[in-house]
Formats: sequence, structure tokens, C-alpha cells
Amino acid sequence: MHRYIFVFAIILMLPAIVLAWGFHDGIGNGSPIVCFTPKSSAMGGVWSLPSSGAASIFLNPAELSMLDGTLINLTTAIVQWNSIVLSVMDYDQFASGNTGAVTLAAGTEISDAVSIGAGIAKVSDFRFNGVINILEEIGLNSYQVFAIDILDSHGSLWEANTGISMVMTDWLTAGVSGGIRFGKGSSIRRHDIVDPTAVDDTTEVEWKESDFCVHAGILMPFEFGTFGLSGTNATGRYRSRIAVGFQRELAILNGSTMGMELDIQSLEESNPAISGKLFVYLAEMWPNVRSTYSVGFKRASDYHRASLCLGTGACIDFGRVDIDLGVSWMSRSRAGFAFPEPFIHNIDDAGTYYSVGLSWRP
Repeated sequence: MHRYIFVFAIILMLPAIVLAWGFHDGIGNGSPIVCFTPKSSAMGGVWSLPSSGAASIFLNPAELSMLDGTLINLTTAIVQWNSIVLSVMDYDQFASGNTGAVTLAAGTEISDAVSIGAGIAKVSDFRFNGVINILEEIGLNSYQVFAIDILDSHGSLWEANTGISMVMTDWLTAGVSGGIRFGKGSSIRRHDIVDPTAVDDTTEVEWKESDFCVHAGILMPFEFGTFGLSGTNATGRYRSRIAVGFQRELAILNGSTMGMELDIQSLEESNPAISGKLFVYLAEMWPNVRSTYSVGFKRASDYHRASLCLGTGACIDFGRVDIDLGVSWMSRSRAGFAFPEPFIHNIDDAGTYYSVGLSWRP
């Protein structure tokens, strides 16, 4: 008992961590959306463990079995972010922007053992606005601006899914969901030479995708805790993903849980992205209010380094309607990605993720 209280005290000193929000990738696989519900975001962007109600068809559809009647989830979110580029000229460059996330899902139980769900959600975003100076060395520790690189990218990927969950035994529930992962986008990259006599180099790319996607998962509830496992396939501009987690109920605040999860993206690549998270969900520390806290890391592939993400979430119970709120913060240090350039020492990214959701039981 005292051990749990000590762990709680340590975690509550931290705002909850939401990982899995990466720096905006406008030319590759986009930035994954973590906020299918504010609770899933506040739990660190968990995929395998219960966090999203009907919206679990985009994460672990086995969670549909936990629905008590009919549930409708509606979530929207926005992220504000900036980047600081540290170069050999010892000056900073900033970029800022925002992107929205939208989820609408509904689910219901059709028997004691079978539940179904359907919905639509944005799953990744390609929006990016960036400007960077390209330097040339003209002497010992002396540089000048040779060119300016500009990238303007827009687009997003969505999923329209249906799913089903079945209680197989007392200790095993399985679920599967599938549908279409679709979207479109464009990017313009302009390389402006400072020399006015040089010809500017502009590249414009447009893309459109529509691919089949599938999510599958299991939940294994035991007396000592619950295991979760889920995954999804890769499509043209979306990484494959698998997550495994464990959570258990705590001796204080009945209904509270504590857990952890490991998440791997791009399983088919030699350098996959890896993230981990530790979270705690507190049931009614105040009347009709539940809160969530988490801490974790993400080491993305390519040029990225490990990142730290912080946030918190709360759910307010109004009877048939719950209002979910979430605020998350991410910080990452990385090498150049959108504009790889040898004179850049480091790029520091930071973003704040605001989300609000509604859960309605008709």
C-alpha cells in the first residue's frame, strides 16, 4: 500500500506524458495522430490497452467488448509547435503551425459476448511550413548564406473503419477492425539561390492514396492485471505498428489503474521507431472527475533522436455525457530531417497538444 502511494506521489509531480507526437514530416509518412480520444492521448498515446471506447477500432478493437450499451465518441484537437535550428552561424530559426485531429466513432454491444463499432478519424497529418538557410564555407570559421530552402506541405490520411470484438473466455477477448485508409496531399519545395543570375529550383509533388487497413488485438484480463496486444498494417504513407502493454488495478481509489506499454513502428525497417510509456489513471479523486497522468519516451527512425512528451487529462462525468480534456507537451532534439544540411548542429522541437472530447451514452 505504501509502495503504491510513493509511486503515485512521484508520478503526480509530473504532468502526464503523451508520446508518439513526432516532428511534422511533410514529405514521408506524416506525423501520427495520437488523440483518438483525450484519454488515450493523456495515457501516452497507448494503442494496446483500454483507453478509447468506441474509438478503439483505430487502436485495439478488442476494447469494444468493454462497452456497456451504446457509446458515441467525438474528439477534436489542435497542436501548436515550434522549432529552433542551431547552426554554425549561432543564430536561431523558428517555425510554427497547427494541425487538427478529428474522431467520430460509435459502438454497441449486441450480446453478452459480442460488440461492434464503426467510425472515421484522421490518423496522420502532413502539414509543414519550413524555411532554412543553406550556408557555404568561405574561410576559416567563416560562412555565408548560399541559398534558401522552403518547404510548404499539406495533406492528411484518414481511416473509415468497422470492427467487432468477442469475449472468447474469461481470460481472453479478441477484436478486429478494418476499412479504408485514404487521403491526399501536396508539397512544394523551393531552392532559392542567393545569386540573382542563378535559376531557382522548385519541386512540386501531389499524392493521393486509398488502401485497405486492418487493426487486430487481444485483451487478457487476469486477477493480477490485464495484458494487451494490438497492431496495424503499413500502407503507402503510413507505418506499420505493434504495441504490447500491461495494466493493473491499484489498492487506492477504486477503479484506478496503473500500466505501461511498448510501441514499435515500421517493423519492416532495419531502424524502427520505438516508444515506451508509463501511465496512471485515477478514478474520482474529486467527485465525478477522473484524471490521467503518464510519462514516456519516443525514439523515432531516420534522423530523429529520443524525445520527451508531457501532458495531463481529465474526464468530467455528467451522467449520460462525459467531457474529456487533455493537454500534452512534447520536446525533441534531432539532427536535420526535412532539410538535411551539414552546417546544422541541432534542431530542437517542442509542441503542445490540446484536445477535447465528448462521450455520449444515448
